[in-house]
Amino acid sequence: MTQERIFEQSLGLILDISIWSGSKTLKAEDFQGYELPPEELVSLGSKRLHSKDSFKPIQAVRTKAVSVLEATGISLYGGRVWIIPDHAKSDVEASLQALAAEFQQEKDGFLRDFYTTQEEWLQKNNKWASILRPYLDTPETVSKRFGFSWRIFRMGTAEQGDDLAETITTDLTNNLLREVSTLAEDAYQSLKGRDRATPKNLNRLEKLTDKLRGLSFVTPASLVIETELSGILDERDSHGALEGQGLFKLVRLLVQLKSPMVLNEVLEAAERGQAYQFQYPAYVPPVDTAAPHPQLQPQTNPAPAPAGAFVPAPVSAPPKPASLPTGWF
Repeated sequence: MTQERIFEQSLGLILDISIWSGSKTLKAEDFQGYELPPEELVSLGSKRLHSKDSFKPIQAVRTKAVSVLEATGISLYGGRVWIIPDHAKSDVEASLQALAAEFQQEKDGFLRDFYTTQEEWLQKNNKWASILRPYLDTPETVSKRFGFSWRIFRMGTAEQGDDLAETITTDLTNNLLREVSTLAEDAYQSLKGRDRATPKNLNRLEKLTDKLRGLSFVTPASLVIETELSGILDERDSHGALEGQGLFKLVRLLVQLKSPMVLNEVLEAAERGQAYQFQYPAYVPPVDTAAPHPQLQPQTNPAPAPAGAFVPAPVSAPPKPASLPTGWF
């Protein structure tokens, strides 16, 4: 059963990263002497106590942590829970431990420079400093607003009559296929108009094949897609690039993978244990428009040039880049 396979081969992970917002609620009393609309009409929002730039290094660590999980697992319920393969637990934890240390290092640097950064912000916004100073925090208080932690747990099958297991299975499958569709659309857009797919263009697709292979326990459709995509990527040349028929097949596969209808057909066939045949029209090579153009016709019986006169070289039309057939896309 799919549900039992998922629970046996996966782990749940909750990533909890908190960062001080660097702001406080903007209040009506901050604008004494000014008439403001009533609260039921407008919301005043917040006032920033620290420059946004000072948060960028520590926010970058959070982005890296999410990228680690994206490369391996599937997020559920708005990213509150991640499902990762059981076999990836050691690698994921090692990456998160390294990032937790980096997070602490950036936090220490932020707190070390806290007063300097704060004063620079006040001077930059000297006109409004009076509504900021009453709300300034201290490094000791702010320190408690930062945190980097995670919890890993093993899921168990729901009790008899409880549909939780089925819900999780459906959500995992849908999220995985939605991610395939989104990435296929992005890759398709990046290849439109190109006559050669470089390793940089193909990097995300290479990572997708690894992820699909690791998440094969979620749905058999995962391996169907991974096998087809890997077969095409194996046609790369010695420089890791794709062109010609290999590029054509990749583009046509992406056209299909970005379609939710096709992905649903792949899923249904895989669940029935049937093979799915992706469709590839006949390959149409790109038109070679870069071939030399005939020279402009000279005048009939031109008069001979005087001895020693400069004679310009015949003019040729500029070469054009190869154009990919519109039927590819």
